[in-house]
Amino acid sequence: MEKLTELLIGQLSLDTPDERLAFLIDEINRVIRPPRAASSESVNIRAMYIVNDLINSHGGRFQREDLTRISGLLADTPVLVGHNRADIPLARTFYAELEERDGTQWIKSYFYWPKSTDSQPDELLRKIDSGVLKECSISFVYGYPECSVCGEDFRRCNHEIKELSADSNRPHFIYRDIQQVLETSLVYKGSVRGTHITDKLSIDLSKNIAIVTGDDALKIAVPSDTQVIAAKWHGRDYLIFKSN
Repeated sequence: MEKLTELLIGQLSLDTPDERLAFLIDEINRVIRPPRAASSESVNIRAMYIVNDLINSHGGRFQREDLTRISGLLADTPVLVGHNRADIPLARTFYAELEERDGTQWIKSYFYWPKSTDSQPDELLRKIDSGVLKECSISFVYGYPECSVCGEDFRRCNHEIKELSADSNRPHFIYRDIQQVLETSLVYKGSVRGTHITDKLSIDLSKNIAIVTGDDALKIAVPSDTQVIAAKWHGRDYLIFKSN
């Protein structure tokens, strides 16, 4: 079977922001193992809402259970511009986690790059934080596209994508046998609706969201009027936060 490559042009310690930043710095040093250890003084960190479980503009969709695997595959992959692999990376992804936001499950991936060491402004930081560089995308390898209607290889069945919408009941295909994440890129337009970059490295409790918990202890400081609910979905443990 032909292997497919597609470009999608689209320990949580949270007692204080400082603790969250310290955790992320530790992840850089643990996962990337840079020759010179990263510190809060030496690197910038931002996060991408990079992939979700809705139908994208190609007519493809990730199953929720596959988002966990993709989160693991994202670690230690480069961040490029426009999927241009002929150029050197701008930054590197080192960590990813799942968030449930208004009924949609997202992968939030964290990336870093070195801070400027001279008096010149950091153009990458300025363009990201000003919103000029906003949308992002993922390049990955998978085995075959499964038709959402008949379960056959979408390239060989008779069903067609007739419109581009988020309606999960219309014919679309599901990415199967996801094998590798090659890179993520800053792009002019993402195929995943709502993809964006954020400087919010902690949980935003202004929205109703859910965090997928893992084996590590989860410590979260929340306002007294926030409702926290434990739940399960497809065998995964969640903590759901609802602002009253």
